[in-house]
Amino acid sequence: MKKIYDKFFLVIAVLSLSTGLYLCLKNIGQGSVSSASVEIEVIDNPYQYEAIPTAEPKQANWPEPVPQSAGPEWIYDVFTPPEIYIDQSGNFVPTGWKPTPPPPPFGVYLSDIARKPYRIQLEGYIEEDRTDPSKSLLLLFDEEEQKQVRLRPGNESVASEFKVISFSITRLRDANGNIEVDAKASVLDSRTGKEVVLTHGQRLFLEDVTVIVRSDEFPDFRKELTESPSTFESPTAKYTLLEINLEESTVLVEKHALHNEPAERRTLEARSTAPEQTILPTSAPENNEQDDEAFDFIF
Repeated sequence: MKKIYDKFFLVIAVLSLSTGLYLCLKNIGQGSVSSASVEIEVIDNPYQYEAIPTAEPKQANWPEPVPQSAGPEWIYDVFTPPEIYIDQSGNFVPTGWKPTPPPPPFGVYLSDIARKPYRIQLEGYIEEDRTDPSKSLLLLFDEEEQKQVRLRPGNESVASEFKVISFSITRLRDANGNIEVDAKASVLDSRTGKEVVLTHGQRLFLEDVTVIVRSDEFPDFRKELTESPSTFESPTAKYTLLEINLEESTVLVEKHALHNEPAERRTLEARSTAPEQTILPTSAPENNEQDDEAFDFIF
């Protein structure tokens, strides 16, 4: 029985193999026929070449260049970039609205207002007895010698040529209850014989003042003026110093009329102002000795 099945499967395999070979040979035959027909098509219908026409050169007659005017309103040269505007009708025109040109520079500026300080300044003080300011030690500074001088009221400095006459301290309370201290020392200047009042926290300056004027356009230009009115000249214009405001560090300067420019006045503010140095007072213990050497360790 087993042999019958083997023969049966063998017959089926042979039939399947035969069928596959038949289909394969059939497809190969069809492919060769189609490729042959394509080759026949190409041979029977060759590509037709088209002849390219040649252009014959012609001689052009150019007219002679003649410059033409764009009208009296055209103000531009060959290398000047034109500015084109549009008028109310929508046409391009060479002229139209232009922004207002900036005003000409004033020409000078206030570099500084220099004031010479008084030769003696009150830098600070040391209180020995808060109820008696006359026992305080004053810390004064000699501007000429650049050194500190310590004196009590009634004492004199021979080297610095002045004497301390008196010293007072006033304490006031403001609306918020804060204490404001006003300390003043009266000194007698041995050179002039005049009494001078020095206030703590405020530098005392002489009445003489020097106004320094410079120019951004001419860095080498520098003018020093000591009074007003004073007239001076820069490389481009003439000026007059009319007023000096020491509180606001400003000056009023008038630039004289020049050609088509009218006269102009300006308030110039100092560009460089040195802040005043504030020195706070120092209080010593109540039971400290009154001798000057007792305070040497502080310095």
